[in-house]
Amino acid sequence: MAMPFPCDPLSDDQLEQLDTYLLSDNVKEEALDYIALHGYLCALNISPESISENAWLTQVLAENPQSNANHLDPQMLDLMRQENNYIRGCLESDTGIELPCDLTLELDEEGDCLLEYWAQGFMELVFSQEEAWFSQHEDAVAESLLPFMLAANLDEDQELAELRNQPKLCQQLCEQIPELVQDLFLLFRVPADKSKGPTKNHANGNKKRRH
Repeated sequence: MAMPFPCDPLSDDQLEQLDTYLLSDNVKEEALDYIALHGYLCALNISPESISENAWLTQVLAENPQSNANHLDPQMLDLMRQENNYIRGCLESDTGIELPCDLTLELDEEGDCLLEYWAQGFMELVFSQEEAWFSQHEDAVAESLLPFMLAANLDEDQELAELRNQPKLCQQLCEQIPELVQDLFLLFRVPADKSKGPTKNHANGNKKRRH
């Protein structure tokens, strides 16, 4: 019987190894980097629709589902599994999710907006399961996902474009994202008698990093 993967957080060294691997030529150019992976795994553990490990690894690494992907580093795959378990444990214990990036749309010294990458990873999973996410709680989910869509900068929706021109409001919305992650988890994964779902009015108003 296979041993379960640990639920401990990755060490700084492990995080650096995984990030370096995901940015290397050992994986497809379209593969998610670590920041986007974290966003994707948060959405994965919230989603009302289950997905097999092979399916989510295939999506994260932009692999062909029919390939056996023998070139992938098994140690790095294990680190991704461990990170997935850790995120699931945080959500289930209601300890809160700490994002691996600042909650701002401002660019860092290297010209990157890491929250944008994180949100793109989160929304990649959502977009691949749109019917499941919106079929039962469409209004609540759409309202809760507004800050994620805003941060991901994927949609040409006029409302989002206008919001991005309001830095103070954008900052307020971005700061709500960790709480919204937990709210969405409760909405989808906790029985209705134990969860009231999102409680606040939050709607006020993949590319790889290469250095």
